[in-house]
Amino acid sequence: MGAARRLVDADTGEAVPYAPYAFSGDHIQVDKARVEAITESCDFTPSQKFLVLWWIGISPAGMEPLRATGADIGKRVGMTGDAVGKINRKLLKRRILVERGRIGNYKLYRISPYIAFHGTGIEQREAIKTCRPPDIPGFDGTAPSWREAK
Repeated sequence: MGAARRLVDADTGEAVPYAPYAFSGDHIQVDKARVEAITESCDFTPSQKFLVLWWIGISPAGMEPLRATGADIGKRVGMTGDAVGKINRKLLKRRILVERGRIGNYKLYRISPYIAFHGTGIEQREAIKTCRPPDIPGFDGTAPSWREAK
């Protein structure tokens, strides 16, 4: 955990409170409304919901894919490679995961930048231009449309 710094507002000269987040490592921005809709939806199994949360935590910065096969992921999360593959395909169909490359016949994925993103707001705005919003049952789309790139 880093030490708190003192920042000063250039216009007023007043101190601006600042402290780094007390996380153990990298952190990301998450659309809580979309994650809530996924985790509360009856259209997803507990295993699918678990993998969504896992993808949020593991997806690399920017729009880079996770370079791992279903078997690799299965070993990490305690599932078979076939189960992971089946879940990933369903999440891809709903655009919760996005395809970001291939190794041979194997597709490489990452979480949709509409759901979670590790990067600046400008980078996230550019990233969502490359994919369509996820299809999440129960998500009412309350986010203002001006917030999402057209």
